[in-house]
Amino acid sequence: MVGPFEQAMLTAILGVVMLGMGAAMTFRDLGDEVRRPRYPLLAVAGQFTIMPLIAFTLAWLLELSPTQAIGLLIVGCMPGGTTSNLYTYFAKANLALSVVVTIATTLAAVVLTPLALLLYGGALAEGIEVPTANVVASLALLVLPVLLGLWIRRRTANVGATLELVGSVLGVLFIVLLLVTWVPRNWQLLGESPWEVYAAAIGLPVLGMAAAYGYAKLLRMRVPDRRTLALEIGIVNGPLAITIVLLSFTGAVEQEVLLLPALYSLFVVITATFVTIGFRRAHDRGQQRIPELL
Repeated sequence: MVGPFEQAMLTAILGVVMLGMGAAMTFRDLGDEVRRPRYPLLAVAGQFTIMPLIAFTLAWLLELSPTQAIGLLIVGCMPGGTTSNLYTYFAKANLALSVVVTIATTLAAVVLTPLALLLYGGALAEGIEVPTANVVASLALLVLPVLLGLWIRRRTANVGATLELVGSVLGVLFIVLLLVTWVPRNWQLLGESPWEVYAAAIGLPVLGMAAAYGYAKLLRMRVPDRRTLALEIGIVNGPLAITIVLLSFTGAVEQEVLLLPALYSLFVVITATFVTIGFRRAHDRGQQRIPELL
């Protein structure tokens, strides 16, 4: 399903994406958030509560096969990705909060992702074990580029800003790579996949963004911050999920587990685009009403 070319490209792209993620934030910015940690902590709690629960519920309700269920759960247990930062920017939401939350969930994932997989994995697929050690090692290794990006941004702001842009763009280009190379080669598999698989791949981001917005509303966050959390929590790091599957499984099981992470990575772009357009239009309407109130 994923050939050597995609695996090599994915590894390189993911490393640069994580480097760009770190370069998006200075140590001073992180220090400011540590002194005012409420929103980032609430976002981390929401990320590793809302998405794993939705993934588990969808897998159960749709009666996915054990391998498909594990693939969906792995996606649901991922931290936020840099793609959410791009969508937050276009939605005119709180970009600074989005970047901080992306880094915070990535760092927290080293501990919280394996815990969530242990909590839900056994109930979904008996006999299929996600190698926890591989997950921890993969996440720990990916934290290193984030920290390196932070250091580069501190030493050279211009280089850091360039890395931030390159990392964000590559996160989108990975999806394009899947469309160009993976989809045509696996057309028969996609055609044979049942509707439940597509419902899960589309339902996870849609329900995740809706639940995250409601979560932020219950916490009485400002409207821009609600939109930020909706995009940040609902758009997880799909390339990271695919990498973990490739490192954790082999053979036919690998291909079956990989199906939903790959489909999620494709469909999240479409669903997030519609949500972002809606948020952007709501923002523009709000801006137009301000002069009327003055």
